Amino acid sequence: MNRNIRKSSPMITFDMKTAIFTYIFINYLYSLVIGFTWYQNRRQNWGIEGFLADFLLKSIGMTLACLRSTLPPILSVVFANLLMFSGTLFLFFGMARFLKVRIPRPPFYLYTILFTALYAYFTLIHPDIRIRIVLFSGMLTPVVAAMSWLVFAVADPAHRKYATHAGITFGLFALVFMMRCVCALTGDPISNYFNQPITDSLLTLVCQILSVDLAYALLLMIHHKLADGSMGQTDPF
Repeated sequence: MNRNIRKSSPMITFDMKTAIFTYIFINYLYSLVIGFTWYQNRRQNWGIEGFLADFLLKSIGMTLACLRSTLPPILSVVFANLLMFSGTLFLFFGMARFLKVRIPRPPFYLYTILFTALYAYFTLIHPDIRIRIVLFSGMLTPVVAAMSWLVFAVADPAHRKYATHAGITFGLFALVFMMRCVCALTGDPISNYFNQPITDSLLTLVCQILSVDLAYALLLMIHHKLADGSMGQTDPF
């Protein structure tokens, strides 16, 4: 009898939809806050527009992804993930400008084209959600790791002190993205984005928490530089 009760007991599932919708709402909220911060300091060449582009593109991308049942895959999957992927690159450009580090942009444009082509192939021609997770997380891992490297290895000490919190968060993002790749390749089958194995769902939730922490770190970074009086003159960089 006990055996039958155990068999009929419902499985504990992770409510991914609620987590995603909450995250989208918070992302739009942070987009407004960062947008207001950018508007106040729009004459300064600080890269804040890159921070705004990241949160805004990710918000729009996740909104499109949630409309997968009504939109074609080229919009709800390919274009949605392209927006989120591009948002991280804009964040990278913004961080480089904030830290006064010059980086060549053309390689990143080619990188984005490569991502789009591969993601479209494994969505429209040979659908495979595992490979798409590996592509998205795997190709973003070096980007977020490079942002952490910019903070701790390239930026001068005067700017590093503002971005230490953000640099740590970027490092954690790289670690979580690598774990997502491993789980996608070795874990249970994944039927759709809202019905993932519990391990990948928890890693997705960690990414969302890190995104909130990153928004706080970016705002704190700007506030600290403002407090030091560094925004008193236009930055020519």
